[in-house]
Amino acid sequence: MNVLLLLLGIVIVVKPASYSDEKRLKEYLLANYSRGVKPKNNLSDSITINVNFYLNSVIDFDVITGIMTIAGIFYISWEDEQIATKWNNSEISDIAMTQFDVHEVWVPKLYIRNMAEETSIFQFSSNFDSESTYVTFFQNGTAMTSLITVFHTTCATDITNYPFDKHTCDMTVIPRNIFSSLILETSVTSVLNEYTIENSEWSVCSAVQQDFSSPVSNVNFILYLTRKPYFLVMNLVLPSIIICTVNSLAFLIPVESGERLSFCVSLLLTYIVFLTTVLDKLPSTDTVSCFNVYVFLQLIYSSFTVFGIIKTLEYYHYDCKKVVPVSYKNRVRILHKFFCYVKIAPIKTIMVPTKSSKEDHSPLGDSQNVVEDKGNRQKRDMKDYDHKESSDNLYNGRHHTTWRNVAETLDRVLNIIAIIVALLNFIVFCIIMTGLQN
Repeated sequence: MNVLLLLLGIVIVVKPASYSDEKRLKEYLLANYSRGVKPKNNLSDSITINVNFYLNSVIDFDVITGIMTIAGIFYISWEDEQIATKWNNSEISDIAMTQFDVHEVWVPKLYIRNMAEETSIFQFSSNFDSESTYVTFFQNGTAMTSLITVFHTTCATDITNYPFDKHTCDMTVIPRNIFSSLILETSVTSVLNEYTIENSEWSVCSAVQQDFSSPVSNVNFILYLTRKPYFLVMNLVLPSIIICTVNSLAFLIPVESGERLSFCVSLLLTYIVFLTTVLDKLPSTDTVSCFNVYVFLQLIYSSFTVFGIIKTLEYYHYDCKKVVPVSYKNRVRILHKFFCYVKIAPIKTIMVPTKSSKEDHSPLGDSQNVVEDKGNRQKRDMKDYDHKESSDNLYNGRHHTTWRNVAETLDRVLNIIAIIVALLNFIVFCIIMTGLQN
């Protein structure tokens, strides 16, 4: 019997609160309660607001506009002395927790300083969201609410290392009224958690800062965004390097084919399209992207390539009767010596046997060999010798240099320069990718 009475007493103690008890408690707590007055017994005292933020996902970060769109949840808590005092004085003690509509009680007026659109953290997209947001109160006066929404904040962008750029975006929470004596603090060290969804374009790290020294207390939630560059490397950087390499092959096209100039002009137009594509992805700021400078330099390089091919074609088709200036001859000899690997030798008289000497091996036949005239020898050499032998002999003296020789030397020099530029492009690309992997 005693055991039965004991169990009955326990049941009576832990019985759930009824609807009428909950209703009477809410009416009692809100009696003479003003949501516009700070809930402190001494209004000169400050209220400590605990603000915690947890990131759900980085939806988008627009480098051009500098606007970051994120989804997350705020947990805000504070102490309401008015509710605590009334609750302790009430006759209803078996209710440990109750909820009020966010529009019925005092809530801290907080906003985000660098918000792009609405500044308040209490953002309701519909009446339903507003009516379904509650503040939970405990018997000791602790109030807590949670806000789930999408925020649009502004960030200072730095695209110097694009497409390997990094950005720092913060979300600073401060009181709306600087005279409200609110002290903001946080208990989190990172906004990331196991529920944070990874972004496909950005790698996200975070930090949290509290500032109690400034006149206005604030909590700063910082996001460090690092671009995942492989997509842009494959679709912007690598094609640009390939085009530069192909551009250096233009000098291997025979001059007689007539396709050199059209080939280089096509590549020049391709670089112009590339430059336009890069500019569309970058903001119009004083900071210039290194990749933007790189594409612009490639555009200049391609322009010089077109100019060099035009001059080569011009020299190649010059009138042979037009005398090459002495300064051109000197430059051609020097450049041909260093870039074309042809040994410069003094002119020697060449003894050429005649047809009769091949048929007659008698001393009388040998005595009929004659030394050809210098002018006849030059004409015959131009007709009978192959291209390499002709080129070697033509550079053995300044008076043998023709405009075609000038074109061939210029073509060889430009080809070597183009190959060097292509190799440098590839080396720089490998260094950048190696550093990225590390």
